[in-house]
Amino acid sequence: MKIQLIEDVKHFNRFYTRAIGIFNLYGSSSKYSATEAMILYEIKNTENCTASYLSEYFQLDKSTISKALSKLLKNSLVNKKVNEQDKRVQILFLTEEGEGVLNHLASEASKIVGNVVHGVSDAEAAELLEAMKVIERIMKKQLE
Repeated sequence: MKIQLIEDVKHFNRFYTRAIGIFNLYGSSSKYSATEAMILYEIKNTENCTASYLSEYFQLDKSTISKALSKLLKNSLVNKKVNEQDKRVQILFLTEEGEGVLNHLASEASKIVGNVVHGVSDAEAAELLEAMKVIERIMKKQLE
């Protein structure tokens, strides 16, 4: 059962990645990878966001996070400030340019997903959303 479950989850991941157009959004037409876009999103939406938090949240090694943050810092999308409570910790935040890039990436993602779900009926949309909630609920337990 476990081997088949693993293969079925991998199959679904490949299908879903293709279905939502992730390669179109973060392919050659974008300066930023999916990882970088997700990092921007988390920085914007996480109070007192740090590199350590990002590493733990995305379950990525610190060197991967560091490389992505270096690019985002170099491109002036992200900046750092010292944490008032612990001077050793640097808090990440988006710059105005970073907010603009994130908004653009979010808008492009919405267009792509909108195209994917364009022909979905109201009944199918309800079924799809319920299935997504079930997947999230079950998988979320594994991340805790």
